Amino acid sequence: MAEISAIFEALENQLMRAWMRGDEKELRKVIARDCIFMIATTPPEILDRPSFLKAMNDGFACQRFRFHQVAARQHGRSAWFVGHAELELRLGGQDWNGHFMLTDLWRKSRIRRNWLLAERSIAMMDADRFLSGKIHKLQLWH
Repeated sequence: MAEISAIFEALENQLMRAWMRGDEKELRKVIARDCIFMIATTPPEILDRPSFLKAMNDGFACQRFRFHQVAARQHGRSAWFVGHAELELRLGGQDWNGHFMLTDLWRKSRIRRNWLLAERSIAMMDADRFLSGKIHKLQLWH
């Protein structure tokens, strides 16, 4: 389990650094052609890979990121990565900063046998500690 987590932490950092640099060539190497990005706005919006790559250079920029708690689990040729990330984003000339939950589905390609991002969900986290505390008490291991 620790080995798979290390692999995906490295891939996630590679992906985020490429986004910060606006490096479309690097992003094309790690994002699957049929990848979608689900953005938790009201209402939720979806970007496909071409839309995300264009948006990245047209005002949807990642200026800074920092991962906190992260976990990865492999399921055959797919893997889930879930991470609490502190993000500084710029969207349409407006700052969108805070704590986000990133949920990524990675898929191993058949030809090159490398991991490609198949789906990403980005949601701002609720700052209300009341709900977190209530859910924490439901955990049987505490």
